[in-house]
Amino acid sequence: MPTQGASITVAGGLDLVSSSHALFRTPGAATILENFESSTTGGYRRINGYTKWGGSNSAAPSGTLTDVITGLTPYAGGVVACQGSGIFWSDDGITWLQINKDTYVAKTGTVAVSAGSATVTGTGTSFTTEFAVNDRIQINSINYRVLSITSDTVLTLDSNVQATASSQVVKRSGVIGSALAGATTITRNNQTNNQFATFESDGAYGSLYIVDGTNKIAEFQVRIEGGVNNYYFEELASPAPSNPKICEIFSERLVVAGQTTSTSTVAYSARLKPYDFEGSSAGEIDVGDIIVGIKVFRNSLIIFCKNSIFELTSLDSTPIIKSITKNIGCVNGNSIQEIGGDLIFLAPDGLRTVAGTARIDDVEIGSISRKILPLINNLLTNIQQFTISSMVIRERSQYRLFYHKSGQGQSGQLGIIGTFKFDANGVPAFEWSEAKGMDLKFCASELNPQNQEVKFGANENGYIYEIDKGNNFDGANINARFQTPDMDYGDNGLRKSLYAVKANIKPEGTQPDLKMRIRYDFESTDVPQPGSVNVGSLAATSNFGNAVYGTATYGAVTLPSKRMIVTGSGFSNNFRFFSNDTNAAYAVNGLFVSFIAGGRR
Repeated sequence: MPTQGASITVAGGLDLVSSSHALFRTPGAATILENFESSTTGGYRRINGYTKWGGSNSAAPSGTLTDVITGLTPYAGGVVACQGSGIFWSDDGITWLQINKDTYVAKTGTVAVSAGSATVTGTGTSFTTEFAVNDRIQINSINYRVLSITSDTVLTLDSNVQATASSQVVKRSGVIGSALAGATTITRNNQTNNQFATFESDGAYGSLYIVDGTNKIAEFQVRIEGGVNNYYFEELASPAPSNPKICEIFSERLVVAGQTTSTSTVAYSARLKPYDFEGSSAGEIDVGDIIVGIKVFRNSLIIFCKNSIFELTSLDSTPIIKSITKNIGCVNGNSIQEIGGDLIFLAPDGLRTVAGTARIDDVEIGSISRKILPLINNLLTNIQQFTISSMVIRERSQYRLFYHKSGQGQSGQLGIIGTFKFDANGVPAFEWSEAKGMDLKFCASELNPQNQEVKFGANENGYIYEIDKGNNFDGANINARFQTPDMDYGDNGLRKSLYAVKANIKPEGTQPDLKMRIRYDFESTDVPQPGSVNVGSLAATSNFGNAVYGTATYGAVTLPSKRMIVTGSGFSNNFRFFSNDTNAAYAVNGLFVSFIAGGRR
């Protein structure tokens, strides 16, 4: 009998809720999609791995692998990591500087100040050569900023002095790296779940603010002066909130929330002064619900609470607080990310977005994770066992959420990957998959000074990792599986004998270990089931000899096909592609199935 053919486009992502009959109509979806991602160029791509930052010379920030890492963020071309009782910065993952140090250094002469005045009068001082406008200055153990310099003996602070004092040593913040070792440590006790916000201030990198719910707000800055890095660190004193756990930059202010004594209050600094919480344009607002996260959304600050969500605007005039919903809250603030022009967060019923509606200055709440509801339910049911972290990969419009379980082996660590795409009808939607074996407790992504996206993470091993890099999970295999739904080729009453399968697979290097397996009639034990077949050696070889331009795929066939002779028959069947190795990534883009029609049931 003549063969018939069916072409299957791989698209749609993981679907764990649709019925088998409904999935007949979407054969390119997946019922298993582990360590794959929905590719922006089509199909499902095996994900990259993660590797120690700094390679074989990588070092723990504190120097002690057993010290607990409690947060990290890209900053100043490197990474700031909180570990143990310290905060550290490195630009290579090998050499780390402890930065929670007193960086104020005494300068020439002494000064006198008067209560209620911003004028500083010096004796034997050299203000014009030792200070500059916006410098951090310390007088009588209180920190200020320099507003203006009149002469070597007169300068003005950015705020009035509270108490009169004379013959005071005057200090300026800022030391080079070699001086940090001898500086006095400002201990950060009981750090946990550190949060970060970068204020685009003076200097090439801006100022980084760090909170953790226990310690004072920390401010850190790297500035290039005379071709050398200078480091600035201090803790914000009262009246700044004492121990907030959440921070964000909004309306040219530092906004914090989650203080132990005021869990429902957001406090914001004076405009353009993220260190000043008592200026005329500073303030605070109580929303009446426990705040778990804050995030900028267009021209608003969205305040995520345990049982409600609010929108804050107009900090430059009269602040306006508006309720978005009082029926839905956020389960964990670490799940909040901006992607595709929306905010995504973990709600009690799954992942949702805060999306702009057709009406100006209005928002709506939308659910986006229905297709992976069993995964979400498992996460929410056991949420107390997990440490939640999330990140976006901007170049792929991708959201990743990891839920780390302390003490769990690497292979048991889980995550969810969502890629924002437009379907065949032009409708925007997320396509989902699972991550398994990515042992990440904290993660972060950002654009570096060269406008390149960098992605970092950490677990309980004491190291910092580069995420989305390499072909293994810190040396371990990447175990990837993609399984289609059962497909009936339009007629579930007709037996089909499969003859051949041509798979369009795009390799990104050498991949000799990819296999395919076929199961008939929903994996029925009453039907003979064939063994797996090797897809064959895949390699992104160049059509131009050994020449390589930029990447190993230059000149390669865009969609190389692998034809496999297969056996077996049934009324329906599924396909599974799987690999478990440290070889190069690949993408499964589509299938063409040749079969012979048999008898009708």
